[in-house]
Amino acid sequence: MPFAVSGNVGVFEKGTLRNFEKQLGIILSENQPHLQQHLMIRRALQHLGGSVSVLSGLSRQELLSFIFVLTQFGDTIRSETPAEYMQVEAIPYVVQWQKGHYMIPLEILEYLAHERIFRDQGYLFALIPALPIKEKKAWIRWMGVDFEKGGDRDLNFEIYFQCRLLQKPFLGKSLVQESEIELNQIWPYGKNEYLDWFYKGLSCFYYSMEEMSKREKDPFLLHVIELIKAGKFILKKLPDVYGKETSYSLVSTVEGNTPQLRETIFQWEVERIRKDSLF
Repeated sequence: MPFAVSGNVGVFEKGTLRNFEKQLGIILSENQPHLQQHLMIRRALQHLGGSVSVLSGLSRQELLSFIFVLTQFGDTIRSETPAEYMQVEAIPYVVQWQKGHYMIPLEILEYLAHERIFRDQGYLFALIPALPIKEKKAWIRWMGVDFEKGGDRDLNFEIYFQCRLLQKPFLGKSLVQESEIELNQIWPYGKNEYLDWFYKGLSCFYYSMEEMSKREKDPFLLHVIELIKAGKFILKKLPDVYGKETSYSLVSTVEGNTPQLRETIFQWEVERIRKDSLF
């Protein structure tokens, strides 16, 4: 899983940051305060312009490589990646932090999440921040994670991290092929008490899903619930229509439709799972 460059400059092997700094036009050192590094990266990204401007300057293969890294939850290892998706050296958004280990840092994922193109295309990293905070807290509790530290930004990344762990066993496969499904087509109004709580505004969607996961007997619906838990589908509020009830849909995510290839688990990831995170 990618991590923030700011505050973690010392983690990078000697010389691996140089290309990233050159692309952004900045110089980073361990002596700089964490906040200063964050602001430097943020300003450099703004100076580069929006993602459309940056990505339009890439070759076709570089663009495909960037998209591949995005689908892999923002990081990849050369030895575990098809060669045709390893044209990453000239991509400003990708940084090599160890030899052969590449990632899109959290600062950049956060920056890109604000761009409409990634939300419209269904990237999970861009859709998570759009959820209400109460839904995100219900989702992380359903995942079995006792999340206490940090604010909304940290919660977004924590959910993203946990989704990668949950999606890996699916191998990118799903029994549901639709890209978007209206929620009431699966669970109609008045047919399920847990979803009715949500429809009436009495509970969060992800809390209702957790309760249903304990009681649902239908194998297909249980599969759908697991897809939702893993972030292969995510809740989306549909535009309000005058005189009608608020409606929702489930949107298929790009990451959720892509097999996760990385097998290597870094020590810091193991420590993070044990709640002794360095990042």
